[in-house]
Amino acid sequence: MDEVTFWYLIEQSIDAASAGDGEDLGPQVIELKRLLTQIEDVEELIVFQQILDQLMDQAYNWALWGAAYLMMGGLNDDEFEYFRAGLIMKGKEAYETSLREPDELAEFGLVVPCEEMLYLACEVYEERSDDGAIYDRNTEKVNFEPSGDSFDEHDVDYFKEQYPRLWDCTGKSRSGGAFALHQY
Repeated sequence: MDEVTFWYLIEQSIDAASAGDGEDLGPQVIELKRLLTQIEDVEELIVFQQILDQLMDQAYNWALWGAAYLMMGGLNDDEFEYFRAGLIMKGKEAYETSLREPDELAEFGLVVPCEEMLYLACEVYEERSDDGAIYDRNTEKVNFEPSGDSFDEHDVDYFKEQYPRLWDCTGKSRSGGAFALHQY
């Protein structure tokens, strides 16, 4: 397993679930789990999980969090984790483009948070080996804090300047100290 194969599996799951409405990742998650189940070598499942963990860690930055905050109408640390997993489920292009320029998320539409993605390889590994040790192997986190400069969630001008395309396409307004999502 390498990153090329990782992204190939994600793309295959997107293609298989493309008939959905885009807001329900259930079919894609089921397809990705099916694809992972077909992997014969359990060590490959460990590598899949390690790649996922690395990608999640790379995306743990304030610039992306600000964009996600704007798109989702606010989100906490756990919700940002699920958002990053959902971004990975959108595929390599969406993921890499969004890391380079978070405002480009406007091109890719709604990112559906996907907590289930975080555990798929672990579940398949455990089902296959009857051993939950994969959970212990992949808990090392490189970044304990998001990289970059944090943002003030009440600074409307910051969001307008940093994410003009997202600001325009989400139709944001201030509501009770946080942004309220009107449309996307």
